[in-house]
Amino acid sequence: MPKISDEKRAARRLQILEAAWTCFQKQGLHATTMSDIIVASKLSAGAVYSYFPSKEELILAAVTTSLSGLGERVAPIFAAPLPPERFIEAVAEAVARFTAREGYDLRRLALLGWSEAQRNEHLREVMRGYYLEFRARLADAVRRWKQTGEMRETASENDVAKVMLATILGFVVQSAILGDVAPKDLARGLRDIVRSEDADGR
Repeated sequence: MPKISDEKRAARRLQILEAAWTCFQKQGLHATTMSDIIVASKLSAGAVYSYFPSKEELILAAVTTSLSGLGERVAPIFAAPLPPERFIEAVAEAVARFTAREGYDLRRLALLGWSEAQRNEHLREVMRGYYLEFRARLADAVRRWKQTGEMRETASENDVAKVMLATILGFVVQSAILGDVAPKDLARGLRDIVRSEDADGR
C-alpha cells in the first residue's frame, strides 16, 4: 500500500475534525458518537480510528487545533504597534473571522469545550496552558503600552492582562449566545472606561 504524503495526511485529519466540529455543534459533545463523526467525514471507520482512536482524543484534538489556529491568527496583532483599544478590537476581529465556519461556529463550540474541561482534567490542563501563555503575552503588551505612555506607569501588568483576557473570552460568550456584540463595541467600551478613569484622576 503506498504511503500517503504528509499533506494528504494533514488534509484527512482536518476532514475528520471538520466533521467532528459539525457534529458537536448539532448534537453536543456527549450525544455525538464516533459513528456520527465517521458518517459525516465520509471516510471509513478504519481511517478515522487510525487518526483518533477514541472520541476523547478527538475532542482534545478539536480543542487544541482551534486554539493553536487562533493563536497563529492573533500573533501578528501582538507585534503591531496598536493602542489598547485598537488592539482589543483587532483581536476580536481575528476571533470572529477565524471562528465563523460553514456549518458550525467555533465560538459556540468553545462553550462546549469549556464545559467539558470541568470534568476532563487532562483537557483542562491543556487549555490552562494555552490561556496562561496568552495572558502572559497580554502582560507583555501592557508593559509595552506603559513604556510608550499609552497606559499609566502604575498599572499592574498582570491585572490588566487578566481584564483583557476576560474581555476577549467574554466576546466569545456574548457573540455565541447574545449575538449582538461587535469588535468595535469592545474598542469603544474600553476607550470610554479609560477616559472615565482619566477624568476621575485615578
